[in-house]
Amino acid sequence: MDINKVIIIVLLLVAVVGYIRLYRHYRRNIKKVTFLFDAIDNGDFSFNFPTEKRFKEDKILHQSLNRIKLFLQHTREEQMEREKYYEQILNAVDTGILVVDSHDNILQHNQAALRLLDTDVLTHMNQVKGKLKDEHLAKHETQAMLKDKHVRIIALSDVSHELSNQEVDSWIKLIRVLTHEIMNTITPVTSLSETLLTRVTEDKDLKQGLETIHKTGTELLAFVNNYRRFTHVPQPQSALFYVEPFLERMALLCNHEVELEVSPKDLLVYADESLLSHVVTNLLKNAVEAFREKEREDKQECRSADLQSAASKKAFIRLKAYANAQESIIIDVSNNAGLIPEDVASHIFIPFFTTKPEGSGIGLSLSRQIMRVSGGSLSLHQDKAQGITTFRIIIP
Repeated sequence: MDINKVIIIVLLLVAVVGYIRLYRHYRRNIKKVTFLFDAIDNGDFSFNFPTEKRFKEDKILHQSLNRIKLFLQHTREEQMEREKYYEQILNAVDTGILVVDSHDNILQHNQAALRLLDTDVLTHMNQVKGKLKDEHLAKHETQAMLKDKHVRIIALSDVSHELSNQEVDSWIKLIRVLTHEIMNTITPVTSLSETLLTRVTEDKDLKQGLETIHKTGTELLAFVNNYRRFTHVPQPQSALFYVEPFLERMALLCNHEVELEVSPKDLLVYADESLLSHVVTNLLKNAVEAFREKEREDKQECRSADLQSAASKKAFIRLKAYANAQESIIIDVSNNAGLIPEDVASHIFIPFFTTKPEGSGIGLSLSRQIMRVSGGSLSLHQDKAQGITTFRIIIP
């Protein structure tokens, strides 16, 4: 055999073996790169390519792959931190946020949205269609693109506090005008009738008429002065004090057994104790009167079965104080004397409105005005299932 042919064959064999080795090396490196990206795509960063006891080329490749892994891991961790940061920001605001796709699926929401829509889970707009029509919820909608998908971003705001403030301001203006005009009209009549009474001695009918005019005018002035209190709530003189001893004193003033629950025991509040005592005392008084009215109704109806049922259900007035997630102090004044009818509940904070024969209609409206001036709020909550009425005081 020709020596040249042998050499050519040997060279071809060497070339084939070299090609096979290079191809296998190439395939191993491709598998390593594929493994790297598959693991990263699955969020797995626990792997590491070995760099010890390796050929120089493999060591350089493994070091490079490890650097890519660390870079992508760092980028992913930064992205997750940003997402957590944005999520915390969204959950810290009072505005509810909903991100909704074209099929009305809720892709994302914050805690405020759950609170405003009074639900624990939000997955589809069908869950909250009725609640979105609430007049106390302001809705603002914008369009956006998210990962090449058309989405709607819905912002929800509770405007009930703003509506309440506007309503109260309107009542204050009206009461100021009315009291001013009534005082200006009645004061001269009362003064003149008092003067004429000192001069009339013989005509009994005239004297009796003047006395009636004077008494009616005096009572009307007292009535008007009572309503003037609603528009002249003093500025709060806030100070720190413990809630539990304060509520214990309020309970002692109530002519009824009161359950008391304060958590924690050393709960502190920064408020005007005198003004807050007026609010709590008024709410406790209303609760006691509700029980008395219920007892009168039960006796008048004389239904033995209902009376037995009412007797088996222990009547209670409960004072519960605690701090919410926003660190505001909550004081709940609850009773089970019966629910307030919806047509009455919608008007109970309006000045002059009352269902009591001798009521002035100023107690609850004045209490809410005190809380408003103090920067807090007073609201009504009713548990229809348990038959419990709760007036909630919130002190920021």
